[in-house]
Amino acid sequence: MPDMLTKTVLLARHLLPISPSNKVLDDHGVVVQDGRILAIDSNNSLLTNYPDAVEVDLRHHIVMPGLINAHGHLPMSLMRGIGDGKKLDTWLRDIIWPLEANIVSRDFVATGTELAIAEMLSLGVTTASDMYYFPDVTAAVAIKLGFRAQIAFPIIELPNLYSNTVDECIHRGIELSDDYRSTTTIHPAFGPHSTYAVPSDVLIRVFTLAAEIGIPVQMHLHETEQEVRIAHEQFGQSSIEYLDQHGMLVPELQAVHMTALSRDEIARVAERGVKVIHCPYSNLKLGSGSCPIAELYDAGITLALGTDGAASNNALDLLSEARLALLLANDGNESPTRVSPAQILESATLGGARALGLEAEIGSIEPGKAADLIAIDIDKPGMQPLFDAHTQLIHTSAASHVSHAWVEGKLLYENGSYKRLDVEEIVASAKTWREKVLA
Repeated sequence: MPDMLTKTVLLARHLLPISPSNKVLDDHGVVVQDGRILAIDSNNSLLTNYPDAVEVDLRHHIVMPGLINAHGHLPMSLMRGIGDGKKLDTWLRDIIWPLEANIVSRDFVATGTELAIAEMLSLGVTTASDMYYFPDVTAAVAIKLGFRAQIAFPIIELPNLYSNTVDECIHRGIELSDDYRSTTTIHPAFGPHSTYAVPSDVLIRVFTLAAEIGIPVQMHLHETEQEVRIAHEQFGQSSIEYLDQHGMLVPELQAVHMTALSRDEIARVAERGVKVIHCPYSNLKLGSGSCPIAELYDAGITLALGTDGAASNNALDLLSEARLALLLANDGNESPTRVSPAQILESATLGGARALGLEAEIGSIEPGKAADLIAIDIDKPGMQPLFDAHTQLIHTSAASHVSHAWVEGKLLYENGSYKRLDVEEIVASAKTWREKVLA
């Protein structure tokens, strides 16, 4: 199957554009040229109007925007499941941070990122946000593999093999931002770890620089009740109140986790236009609680979904994340406005794009946008009969039936075959890292 750099018509059984209408279009397709979406119409009309275009028959598939994993630590795929059963604070301080101090290197990051991208492409994820050490390596791997990534370069006071000071983190991050400013698939962002891991003066400096450079800030925020208690001890108020007081509760902030929120804090977040990224599986696995997304939706807050790292999730399956988010939101929810599969799918696509500031480029199938697309084979026993595509995508193992993934019209994955990476080599390398981690 050719890349869609020449004029190509994808003929789908079901087309789910997400926007401007989050409705399924039966027997519709999409025309792509030079990596961008040219038109959407019925299959018959496309065949009539574009007779010279290359045809790709996906009339046994759902075609939809590529999924957007709005928060993760991609190289931590090499730590998959380490420290299982521990709560967040113990997991970080006693297991993860000491291990990272000894083992994380440029090679570790390269292999872990390749492993993560291979997993995500096979599950329909075409964009991911990464927050980890050696972000220049992650960016280079993403470029090599054709994958789209937000690179939230780390800002953390804790000395490690990447940096010894926050000043070093900031300097390296700004250099990375300059290097990739004109690259269409790499999107730099500041990545201060949290209000408890980054000094107050540094946080203020980060937000000032982000505004000057014109890039967003992604940060773990209100991840646990314990974090909120620490903030009250440190600042005399919650982290959200503290950020607001100092002008850091801004639309460019991507707030990750947000499990411990008061009604007033939700109202503040909505008023300030802050974007929220929900990582339900990781939160539950680490005993951190759950983000109240039904209330966030009601408040008009932009909500995206993330898997977090494989160390605290074990998988990078965004459709499974969407299913868990939906079930948690509706469990015990007696409100007449229950969260719907269509709503949560929007958060997995266009909501993620809005959170990352990329909604003009990706997240929906609309003319002019980049052709970041996936196809899901519905002629599988677990996908039939199909009465409602939104429900089927959420409440089945749909991710395991992803057959194709494109970024900017370039085919990266097709029916188990990767176009730009050697998956056997990556898996073999991951196995060698297991021995190093154990050692």
